[in-house]
Amino acid sequence: MNETWCSLAWNHHFIGPGGNCKPCCRFKWQEVPDNHNLSRSSINDIFHDEFMHKLRGYMRDGVRVPGCSKCYEEQDAGKRASLREIYNRLDLLPPVDITNPEILFLESAFSNICNLQCVMCMPYFSTAWSSQDLTGIEDLVKQHGRLNIDIDKIKSIIPNLLHMKFTGGEPLMTKEYKELLLERAKHPGIESVFLNYSTNLMHFPTNDILDIWKRVNFVEIATSFDGVGDVIEYVRFPSKWDTVSKNIIKYMMLSNFMDVRVGMRSTIMPYNVIDLPNMMEWWVQAFNTYSKIPFSESSWVNPTHVAQPLFLSLRILPQRAKELITERLWDQGMNKKFNQSFNHLCNYMNSEDHSHLLDDFKRYTRVMDKRGMAFEKICPEIYNEIF
Repeated sequence: MNETWCSLAWNHHFIGPGGNCKPCCRFKWQEVPDNHNLSRSSINDIFHDEFMHKLRGYMRDGVRVPGCSKCYEEQDAGKRASLREIYNRLDLLPPVDITNPEILFLESAFSNICNLQCVMCMPYFSTAWSSQDLTGIEDLVKQHGRLNIDIDKIKSIIPNLLHMKFTGGEPLMTKEYKELLLERAKHPGIESVFLNYSTNLMHFPTNDILDIWKRVNFVEIATSFDGVGDVIEYVRFPSKWDTVSKNIIKYMMLSNFMDVRVGMRSTIMPYNVIDLPNMMEWWVQAFNTYSKIPFSESSWVNPTHVAQPLFLSLRILPQRAKELITERLWDQGMNKKFNQSFNHLCNYMNSEDHSHLLDDFKRYTRVMDKRGMAFEKICPEIYNEIF
């Protein structure tokens, strides 16, 4: 393996709301051909077309692919493992046959139905944004209506799927995901399937979903845990900390009854970066109290930086704010793994100056503040360095 080779190009594909397809969830949309949509092409035609053939060739030759920039940014900043490196080491799928690409791992955002208006999200991934007043930031946010697809469009690949990753929107509000599980269960090998859900923690699965979880190999819960208390209520408006914290505990407790693995996957941006040590402390304490297996260096904790939209990146911050954050985070974790996570975020933040986007951040933040909570209140130190 070289520094650009990624197994996902050979065994995986991502379907976004409305049927838009791309090599993985992180791949930049602007690098994807227009015909990569299930309304224009079949999933198999997309996966085997000239664009994907060239992409695989670049990866074999060690050439960096423009659409894969987020993983490269993490690698360059010294992150312990980028998403590319994690999946390259994953041994739950058959070894890649570079002469015969096949979709065994499907990541799907079938619908943008969602109950939250997260600050780093957009209407393309959340129907809740339809009620958001965008006056003053129309150039930064493009409105979308309800987007969804019919699972009949991908039935040809369902029997062979071994890994299904459900994003959204909010996957626990998406009926198509249960339909997809039920369809996969009709075919041999359901006991070898493993599932991954990305959830905003305002929902908990119903009993019929839990019954399906008991039949599969195991289930991963990637929790969008982006702050404690007021911080997450601002970032993932209008979530409620009381509900979020109780659902995290309930997910952790499932590990005592079935193979459910709960991970902390935080999205870090100027609004919550200072709260990161507090988040880690709360998580470890809850994990040790409610999970079957105590927290350790190998536990799933993966805070990552916002890459899109660019005006929410840590790189837009003024120099004094970057210095303050570096002072608070550098080598200040509870263990070696946390230190590596903190340090990679600092390296990423300090590696480039995008402060020319600071005015866009300010405009955007003023609109977000009108929702009833203020950035100044949840993070006054960073606020004072910007405004």
